[in-house]
Amino acid sequence: MALLAALARLREPRLRIRAVHVDHGLHPGSRRWSAHCRAFAARLGLPLKVLRTRVSRVRGQSLEALARAARYELLAGELAPGEILLTAHHEDDQLETVLLQLFRGCGLPGIAAMPEVAAFAGGTLARPLLTASRARLLAWVTSCGLEWVEDDTNADERLDRNYLRRRVVPLLRERWPGIAKTVARSARHAAQAQQLLEASGRRDAARAADGGRLLLGPLRALPPGRRRNAVRTWIAASGFPLPDTRRLEEICFPLLAARSDAHPRVAWNGVVVQRDSQHLTLGSAARATTRGSCRSHSRRTWPERWLLIIAGLALMYPKPFLDYVGIALIVVAVVIHKLRRGKIHAAA
Repeated sequence: MALLAALARLREPRLRIRAVHVDHGLHPGSRRWSAHCRAFAARLGLPLKVLRTRVSRVRGQSLEALARAARYELLAGELAPGEILLTAHHEDDQLETVLLQLFRGCGLPGIAAMPEVAAFAGGTLARPLLTASRARLLAWVTSCGLEWVEDDTNADERLDRNYLRRRVVPLLRERWPGIAKTVARSARHAAQAQQLLEASGRRDAARAADGGRLLLGPLRALPPGRRRNAVRTWIAASGFPLPDTRRLEEICFPLLAARSDAHPRVAWNGVVVQRDSQHLTLGSAARATTRGSCRSHSRRTWPERWLLIIAGLALMYPKPFLDYVGIALIVVAVVIHKLRRGKIHAAA
Protein backbone atom coordinates (compact mmCIF):
# COMPACT_ATOMS: atom_id res chain seq x y z
CA MET A 1 0.00 0.00 0.00
CA ALA A 2 2.73 2.48 0.95
CA LEU A 3 4.59 1.84 -2.30
CA LEU A 4 1.50 2.13 -4.51
CA ALA A 5 0.34 5.32 -2.77
CA ALA A 6 3.82 6.87 -3.12
CA LEU A 7 3.95 6.00 -6.83
CA ALA A 8 0.50 7.48 -7.40
CA ARG A 9 1.63 10.76 -5.79
CA LEU A 10 4.49 11.16 -8.23
CA ARG A 11 2.08 12.25 -10.96
CA GLU A 12 4.75 11.50 -13.54
CA PRO A 13 3.00 11.29 -16.93
CA ARG A 14 5.73 9.12 -18.44
CA LEU A 15 5.15 6.44 -15.80
CA ARG A 16 2.50 3.89 -16.67
CA ILE A 17 1.61 2.27 -13.34
CA ARG A 18 -0.61 -0.75 -12.88
CA ALA A 19 -1.12 -2.83 -9.75
CA VAL A 20 -1.27 -6.60 -9.33
CA HIS A 21 -2.57 -8.42 -6.25
CA VAL A 22 -2.06 -12.16 -5.73
CA ASP A 23 -4.68 -14.10 -3.77
CA HIS A 24 -3.05 -17.34 -2.57
CA GLY A 25 -6.34 -18.77 -1.31
CA LEU A 26 -4.79 -19.61 2.05
CA HIS A 27 -7.04 -17.47 4.25
CA PRO A 28 -10.84 -17.38 4.53
CA GLY A 29 -10.73 -13.58 4.28
CA SER A 30 -8.57 -13.45 1.17
CA ARG A 31 -11.50 -12.40 -1.06
CA ARG A 32 -12.19 -9.49 1.28
CA TRP A 33 -8.53 -8.47 1.01
CA SER A 34 -8.79 -8.53 -2.79
CA ALA A 35 -11.85 -6.29 -2.62
CA HIS A 36 -9.97 -3.86 -0.38
CA CYS A 37 -7.10 -3.73 -2.89
CA ARG A 38 -9.52 -3.01 -5.72
CA ALA A 39 -11.14 -0.17 -3.79
CA PHE A 40 -7.75 1.28 -2.77
CA ALA A 41 -6.43 1.22 -6.36
CA ALA A 42 -9.65 2.78 -7.62
CA ARG A 43 -9.26 5.69 -5.15
CA LEU A 44 -5.75 6.24 -6.48
CA GLY A 45 -7.01 6.09 -10.06
CA LEU A 46 -4.84 3.08 -10.93
CA PRO A 47 -5.82 -0.16 -12.68
CA LEU A 48 -5.51 -3.35 -10.63
CA LYS A 49 -5.60 -7.01 -11.61
CA VAL A 50 -6.22 -9.79 -9.07
CA LEU A 51 -4.42 -13.07 -9.76
CA ARG A 52 -5.62 -16.16 -7.93
CA THR A 53 -3.81 -19.37 -7.18
CA ARG A 54 -4.29 -22.31 -4.86
CA VAL A 55 -1.32 -23.28 -2.69
CA SER A 56 -1.44 -26.78 -1.23
CA ARG A 57 0.61 -27.88 1.73
CA VAL A 58 3.44 -30.28 0.91
CA ARG A 59 4.98 -32.32 3.66
CA GLY A 60 8.52 -31.23 4.44
CA GLN A 61 8.23 -27.92 2.57
CA SER A 62 7.61 -24.46 3.97
CA LEU A 63 4.13 -23.12 3.20
CA GLU A 64 5.66 -19.64 2.95
CA ALA A 65 8.16 -20.87 0.34
CA LEU A 66 5.43 -22.61 -1.65
CA ALA A 67 3.28 -19.47 -1.62
CA ARG A 68 6.24 -17.32 -2.67
CA ALA A 69 7.05 -19.65 -5.58
CA ALA A 70 3.42 -19.60 -6.74
CA ARG A 71 3.26 -15.81 -6.40
CA TYR A 72 6.39 -15.14 -8.44
CA GLU A 73 5.30 -17.61 -11.10
CA LEU A 74 2.06 -15.66 -11.56
CA LEU A 75 3.88 -12.32 -11.53
CA ALA A 76 6.39 -13.57 -14.10
CA GLY A 77 3.53 -14.50 -16.40
CA GLU A 78 1.97 -11.06 -15.94
CA LEU A 79 5.11 -9.00 -16.59
CA ALA A 80 5.51 -7.71 -20.15
CA PRO A 81 9.00 -7.56 -21.74
CA GLY A 82 10.89 -4.52 -20.47
CA GLU A 83 8.47 -3.82 -17.61
CA ILE A 84 9.66 -3.23 -14.05
CA LEU A 85 8.00 -5.11 -11.21
CA LEU A 86 8.19 -3.12 -7.95
CA THR A 87 7.66 -4.89 -4.63
CA ALA A 88 7.40 -3.26 -1.21
CA HIS A 89 9.97 -5.35 0.69
CA HIS A 90 11.60 -3.22 3.35
CA GLU A 91 14.63 -3.25 5.63
CA ASP A 92 13.00 -5.41 8.30
CA ASP A 93 12.00 -7.98 5.68
CA GLN A 94 15.64 -8.16 4.62
CA LEU A 95 16.78 -8.67 8.21
CA GLU A 96 14.30 -11.53 8.71
CA THR A 97 15.29 -13.12 5.42
CA VAL A 98 19.02 -13.09 6.20
CA LEU A 99 18.47 -14.55 9.68
CA LEU A 100 16.20 -17.30 8.35
CA GLN A 101 18.75 -18.20 5.68
CA LEU A 102 21.49 -18.39 8.31
CA PHE A 103 19.37 -20.64 10.52
CA ARG A 104 18.77 -22.94 7.53
CA GLY A 105 22.48 -23.25 6.81
CA CYS A 106 22.35 -21.46 3.44
CA GLY A 107 25.44 -20.35 1.57
CA LEU A 108 26.29 -16.97 0.06
CA PRO A 109 23.28 -16.78 -2.30
CA GLY A 110 20.95 -17.20 0.68
CA ILE A 111 22.82 -14.74 2.90
CA ALA A 112 22.81 -12.20 0.07
CA ALA A 113 19.01 -12.36 0.46
CA MET A 114 16.97 -9.94 -1.68
CA PRO A 115 18.76 -7.72 -4.20
CA GLU A 116 17.51 -4.19 -4.75
CA VAL A 117 17.45 -4.74 -8.52
CA ALA A 118 17.51 -8.02 -10.47
CA ALA A 119 16.55 -9.36 -13.88
CA PHE A 120 13.15 -11.06 -13.78
CA ALA A 121 11.02 -12.76 -16.44
CA GLY A 122 12.12 -10.65 -19.38
CA GLY A 123 11.95 -7.48 -17.31
CA THR A 124 13.31 -6.19 -14.01
CA LEU A 125 12.42 -6.76 -10.36
CA ALA A 126 13.13 -3.76 -8.12
CA ARG A 127 12.67 -3.21 -4.38
CA PRO A 128 12.82 0.57 -3.85
CA LEU A 129 11.90 0.41 -0.13
CA LEU A 130 14.61 -2.04 0.89
CA THR A 131 16.49 0.63 2.86
CA ALA A 132 13.36 1.90 4.66
CA SER A 133 12.35 0.44 8.03
CA ARG A 134 8.90 -0.93 8.84
CA ALA A 135 8.47 1.76 11.51
CA ARG A 136 9.25 4.55 9.05
CA LEU A 137 6.79 3.21 6.48
CA LEU A 138 4.08 2.73 9.11
CA ALA A 139 4.54 6.34 10.29
CA TRP A 140 4.22 7.62 6.70
CA VAL A 141 1.10 5.55 5.96
CA THR A 142 -0.51 6.74 9.20
CA SER A 143 0.32 10.38 8.48
CA CYS A 144 -1.34 10.05 5.07
CA GLY A 145 -4.52 8.64 6.62
CA LEU A 146 -4.33 5.45 4.57
CA GLU A 147 -6.28 2.39 5.66
CA TRP A 148 -4.90 -1.12 5.38
CA VAL A 149 -5.98 -4.68 6.13
CA GLU A 150 -3.88 -6.59 8.64
CA ASP A 151 -3.21 -10.23 7.77
CA ASP A 152 -4.05 -12.01 11.02
CA THR A 153 -1.80 -14.93 10.08
CA ASN A 154 1.09 -12.56 10.86
CA ALA A 155 0.36 -13.32 14.51
CA ASP A 156 0.75 -17.09 14.02
CA GLU A 157 4.06 -17.86 15.70
CA ARG A 158 4.06 -21.41 14.37
CA LEU A 159 5.40 -19.83 11.17
CA ASP A 160 9.15 -19.25 11.34
CA ARG A 161 9.14 -15.71 10.00
CA ASN A 162 6.41 -14.62 12.41
CA TYR A 163 8.21 -16.19 15.38
CA LEU A 164 11.39 -14.42 14.35
CA ARG A 165 9.62 -11.08 13.89
CA ARG A 166 7.63 -11.20 17.14
CA ARG A 167 10.01 -12.97 19.53
CA VAL A 168 13.60 -12.93 18.31
CA VAL A 169 14.12 -9.63 16.47
CA PRO A 170 12.83 -7.42 19.37
CA LEU A 171 15.45 -8.99 21.67
CA LEU A 172 18.17 -8.44 19.08
CA ARG A 173 17.14 -4.81 18.66
CA GLU A 174 17.37 -4.27 22.42
CA ARG A 175 21.03 -5.25 22.33
CA TRP A 176 21.90 -3.99 18.83
CA PRO A 177 19.48 -1.18 17.80
CA GLY A 178 21.05 -0.81 14.36
CA ILE A 179 20.98 -4.49 13.52
CA ALA A 180 18.77 -4.14 10.43
CA LYS A 181 21.20 -1.76 8.73
CA THR A 182 24.32 -3.74 9.64
CA VAL A 183 22.79 -7.05 8.52
CA ALA A 184 21.69 -5.40 5.26
CA ARG A 185 25.30 -4.34 4.77
CA SER A 186 26.45 -7.92 5.34
CA ALA A 187 23.91 -9.08 2.75
CA ARG A 188 25.40 -6.65 0.22
CA HIS A 189 28.91 -7.95 0.96
CA ALA A 190 27.65 -11.53 0.47
CA ALA A 191 26.05 -10.55 -2.83
CA GLN A 192 29.34 -9.05 -4.06
CA ALA A 193 31.24 -12.20 -3.04
CA GLN A 194 28.63 -14.34 -4.79
CA GLN A 195 29.10 -12.33 -7.99
CA LEU A 196 32.82 -13.11 -7.88
CA LEU A 197 32.11 -16.80 -7.34
CA GLU A 198 29.68 -16.84 -10.26
CA ALA A 199 32.27 -15.20 -12.54
CA SER A 200 34.88 -17.77 -11.48
CA GLY A 201 32.36 -20.60 -11.92
CA ARG A 202 31.48 -19.45 -15.44
CA ARG A 203 35.16 -19.45 -16.41
CA ASP A 204 35.81 -22.92 -14.99
CA ALA A 205 32.63 -24.34 -16.51
CA ALA A 206 33.54 -22.84 -19.89
CA ARG A 207 36.96 -24.56 -19.80
CA ALA A 208 35.26 -27.91 -19.13
CA ALA A 209 32.39 -27.37 -21.59
CA ASP A 210 31.83 -29.68 -24.52
CA GLY A 211 28.60 -28.41 -25.99
CA GLY A 212 26.01 -28.64 -23.22
CA ARG A 213 28.07 -31.25 -21.35
CA LEU A 214 31.09 -31.00 -19.05
CA LEU A 215 34.32 -32.91 -19.63
CA LEU A 216 35.49 -34.85 -16.58
CA GLY A 217 39.22 -34.15 -17.06
CA PRO A 218 39.09 -30.37 -16.51
CA LEU A 219 36.65 -30.84 -13.60
CA ARG A 220 38.91 -33.36 -11.87
CA ALA A 221 41.84 -30.94 -12.24
CA LEU A 222 40.03 -28.27 -10.20
CA PRO A 223 40.44 -27.94 -6.43
CA PRO A 224 37.33 -29.19 -4.55
CA GLY A 225 35.85 -25.73 -3.89
CA ARG A 226 36.18 -24.58 -7.49
CA ARG A 227 34.85 -27.91 -8.74
CA ARG A 228 31.68 -27.52 -6.67
CA ASN A 229 31.34 -23.92 -7.83
CA ALA A 230 31.78 -24.83 -11.51
CA VAL A 231 29.17 -27.60 -11.36
CA ARG A 232 26.72 -25.39 -9.44
CA THR A 233 27.20 -22.59 -11.99
CA TRP A 234 26.71 -25.00 -14.90
CA ILE A 235 23.42 -26.26 -13.44
CA ALA A 236 22.17 -22.74 -12.62
CA ALA A 237 23.00 -21.49 -16.14
CA SER A 238 20.85 -24.30 -17.58
CA GLY A 239 17.82 -22.99 -15.67
CA PHE A 240 17.39 -26.07 -13.49
CA PRO A 241 16.87 -26.03 -9.70
CA LEU A 242 20.13 -26.34 -7.79
CA PRO A 243 20.85 -29.54 -5.82
CA ASP A 244 21.24 -29.49 -2.07
CA THR A 245 24.70 -29.79 -0.49
CA ARG A 246 24.61 -33.59 -0.21
CA ARG A 247 23.69 -34.14 -3.83
CA LEU A 248 26.22 -31.60 -5.03
CA GLU A 249 28.89 -33.58 -3.16
CA GLU A 250 27.66 -36.76 -4.87
CA ILE A 251 28.07 -35.14 -8.28
CA CYS A 252 31.49 -33.62 -7.64
CA PHE A 253 33.17 -36.62 -6.04
CA PRO A 254 31.65 -40.16 -6.13
CA LEU A 255 30.02 -39.57 -9.53
CA LEU A 256 33.29 -38.40 -11.07
CA ALA A 257 35.21 -41.27 -9.43
CA ALA A 258 32.82 -44.03 -10.55
CA ARG A 259 33.63 -46.53 -13.31
CA SER A 260 33.24 -45.09 -16.79
CA ASP A 261 30.86 -47.91 -17.81
CA ALA A 262 28.60 -47.65 -14.74
CA HIS A 263 26.52 -44.68 -16.01
CA PRO A 264 25.81 -43.47 -12.44
CA ARG A 265 23.53 -40.50 -11.90
CA VAL A 266 22.31 -38.11 -9.22
CA ALA A 267 18.73 -36.84 -9.35
CA TRP A 268 16.68 -34.23 -7.46
CA ASN A 269 13.43 -32.36 -8.08
CA GLY A 270 12.95 -33.76 -11.58
CA VAL A 271 16.57 -32.99 -12.61
CA VAL A 272 19.32 -35.52 -13.26
CA VAL A 273 23.10 -35.29 -13.75
CA GLN A 274 24.51 -38.44 -15.34
CA ARG A 275 28.04 -39.69 -15.93
CA ASP A 276 28.42 -40.84 -19.53
CA SER A 277 31.95 -42.05 -20.27
CA GLN A 278 34.06 -38.86 -19.98
CA HIS A 279 31.19 -36.37 -19.69
CA LEU A 280 28.60 -35.09 -17.25
CA THR A 281 25.19 -34.56 -18.84
CA LEU A 282 22.32 -32.57 -17.39
CA GLY A 283 18.63 -32.88 -18.13
CA SER A 284 15.15 -33.76 -17.00
CA ALA A 285 14.88 -36.92 -14.91
CA ALA A 286 11.94 -38.05 -17.06
CA ARG A 287 14.19 -38.14 -20.14
CA ALA A 288 17.22 -39.66 -18.43
CA THR A 289 18.53 -43.01 -19.52
CA THR A 290 17.48 -45.99 -17.42
CA ARG A 291 21.00 -47.43 -17.42
CA GLY A 292 22.32 -47.42 -13.89
CA SER A 293 20.22 -47.39 -10.78
CA CYS A 294 19.01 -44.17 -9.21
CA ARG A 295 18.14 -44.47 -5.52
CA SER A 296 17.89 -42.00 -2.70
CA HIS A 297 20.51 -42.07 0.04
CA SER A 298 17.66 -41.43 2.45
CA ARG A 299 16.50 -44.98 1.69
CA ARG A 300 18.72 -47.94 2.40
CA THR A 301 19.65 -50.33 -0.41
CA TRP A 302 18.55 -53.92 0.04
CA PRO A 303 22.05 -55.22 1.00
CA GLU A 304 22.20 -52.54 3.69
CA ARG A 305 18.77 -53.56 4.98
CA TRP A 306 19.89 -57.21 5.16
CA LEU A 307 23.05 -56.23 6.99
CA LEU A 308 20.97 -54.34 9.57
CA ILE A 309 18.64 -57.33 10.03
CA ILE A 310 21.63 -59.67 10.42
CA ALA A 311 23.25 -57.31 12.93
CA GLY A 312 20.01 -57.18 14.93
CA LEU A 313 19.70 -60.97 15.05
CA ALA A 314 23.34 -61.26 16.05
CA LEU A 315 22.72 -58.95 19.00
CA MET A 316 19.69 -60.98 20.09
CA TYR A 317 21.28 -64.41 19.65
CA PRO A 318 25.01 -63.69 19.51
CA LYS A 319 26.79 -67.04 19.73
CA PRO A 320 24.58 -69.54 17.83
CA PHE A 321 23.70 -67.01 15.16
CA LEU A 322 27.26 -65.97 14.38
CA ASP A 323 28.57 -69.52 14.65
CA TYR A 324 26.20 -71.07 12.11
CA VAL A 325 24.55 -68.49 9.87
CA GLY A 326 25.59 -64.92 10.48
CA ILE A 327 29.07 -64.87 9.01
CA ALA A 328 28.02 -66.60 5.79
CA LEU A 329 25.09 -64.19 5.22
CA ILE A 330 27.22 -61.14 5.91
CA VAL A 331 29.83 -62.30 3.39
CA VAL A 332 27.16 -62.93 0.72
CA ALA A 333 25.50 -59.54 1.30
CA VAL A 334 28.80 -57.67 1.14
CA VAL A 335 29.90 -59.46 -2.04
CA ILE A 336 26.60 -58.69 -3.79
CA HIS A 337 26.78 -55.08 -2.64
CA LYS A 338 30.29 -54.72 -4.07
CA LEU A 339 29.17 -56.20 -7.38
CA ARG A 340 26.49 -53.52 -7.57
CA ARG A 341 28.73 -50.67 -6.34
CA GLY A 342 28.98 -47.65 -8.60
CA LYS A 343 25.35 -47.93 -9.68
CA ILE A 344 23.64 -46.52 -6.63
CA HIS A 345 23.47 -42.75 -6.29
CA ALA A 346 21.24 -40.08 -4.81
CA ALA A 347 17.79 -39.26 -6.19
CA ALA A 348 14.97 -37.02 -5.13
